[in-house]
Order: sequence, then structure tokens, then C-alpha cells
Amino acid sequence: MIGFFIRLAASVVALFLVAHFSNGAVQLNNVSTAIIAAIVLGIANAFVKPVLYWIAQKVTCVLSCITLGLWSLILSWLISALIFYCAGQWLSGFSVRTFRAALLGALVLAIFNSIASVLTRWGEE
Repeated sequence: MIGFFIRLAASVVALFLVAHFSNGAVQLNNVSTAIIAAIVLGIANAFVKPVLYWIAQKVTCVLSCITLGLWSLILSWLISALIFYCAGQWLSGFSVRTFRAALLGALVLAIFNSIASVLTRWGEE
């Protein structure tokens, strides 16, 4: 349970960093909005992203074979950015103005979540 709160805190920090360094392209009103946005992004990445990724991977299988799997990494990033952008349009108090900001936000969020996941796994051993 503590791992969940560590990953949630990492997501909130990542969202605030993206909002701070995006020159207004990503905006957060307050901490509670950041927590809600982090939870919504986590749920969307857990349930919506696998479905979108599976569909897109079936459509672009040849491209993935040609690039020796690099396309899968880029596809995952694009889907994460799409989810980030949609969350910014859907949630009040959290806005994402450009898809470029969503790409940056998805990348920073993924890095912070990866570090938090490694740290929580490391603490369980």
C-alpha cells in the first residue's frame, strides 16, 4: 500500500514539474487537482492504454518488424501522450494546450513512474 502512495506522489511531482517547465502549456490549479489528474492518468494507463496499444500494434505490425521493435516504444509514448492530452481536456483544473506539451508530460511522467516503481520494488526485497 505504501508503494501506491510513493508512486502517486512521484506522479504528482512529475505533473508539477511539467506544469512549471512547460511555459504555460500545461497548467495545474492546485495539489488536489494534481492528485486527481495523477489518479485518472494512472487508471487510464492501466485500462485504456493496453487496448489502444493492442489495436495500434496490430495495424502497424510491419512497421514494428522493420524497425526491430523501436516502433513499439514510440507507439507506447504516443499513446501515453494521447491519454495525457485527453486528460488535460477532460479534467477541470488540469489543462494541456498542445500535443507537444502532452508528449513532454508523458515522457516525464513515465520517467518518474519508472523510478518510483523501481524504488518501491527495491524496498520490498
